Amino acid sequence: MYQNGCRGGGRGTKEPLLIDTVIGKVVKRNRRNFSAAWIDYRKAFDSVPHTWLKRVLELYKVDCTVRVSSGNVWGSGVQSFFHLGEQMTDAESRIRIRRGIFQGDCLSPIWFCLFLNPLSTLLEDSRRGFQLRKGGTKVTHLFYMDDFKLFASSRSHLMELLNITCDFSSFIRMELGMDKCAFLHVERERVANSEGIYLSMPINIRTLSEAETYRYLGI
Repeated sequence: MYQNGCRGGGRGTKEPLLIDTVIGKVVKRNRRNFSAAWIDYRKAFDSVPHTWLKRVLELYKVDCTVRVSSGNVWGSGVQSFFHLGEQMTDAESRIRIRRGIFQGDCLSPIWFCLFLNPLSTLLEDSRRGFQLRKGGTKVTHLFYMDDFKLFASSRSHLMELLNITCDFSSFIRMELGMDKCAFLHVERERVANSEGIYLSMPINIRTLSEAETYRYLGI
């Protein structure tokens, strides 16, 4: 539901942008309290750890042959040093690349979506998020590949979602690009000013002011 990248029958970013627009209109029309955060992973595709990706393929019971062949593709990367055409490292001392998947490869987007899918499960299980109407589904987050947005009905609930995100990211050893992360809290149609959010990790997410905007999925 939450990951719109590589989704069969999907229309690119259209669905998440429509959901985002509807939530904004509900907040404005009904003068609802609302909190949101935009999360960015630093060098997302280049930072994917192969160990966690292999574990995810096991969790989702991907065929063993596919797992082994995929692991061979990821593990084939090594780095040697040359000087004036002469190799400076022997076969035993070459640096093995243990992170990153290939951009432009047809399988890499699917691998990346699977890689982050456990985070979607954790966020959904938190039972936080923003509820459009009473008794309706709560929207906790939206993913489009690595473009990631969190939704909550209060600052404290958003803090819980952010801590889940940070704990998961720390566990899989992915870093957040703090210069592209931001937070917004609305109270009764007005943007509430604050100094930012300080999480359990030594991370501070800046708050958008009333005059600022954030470019989400190109909009």
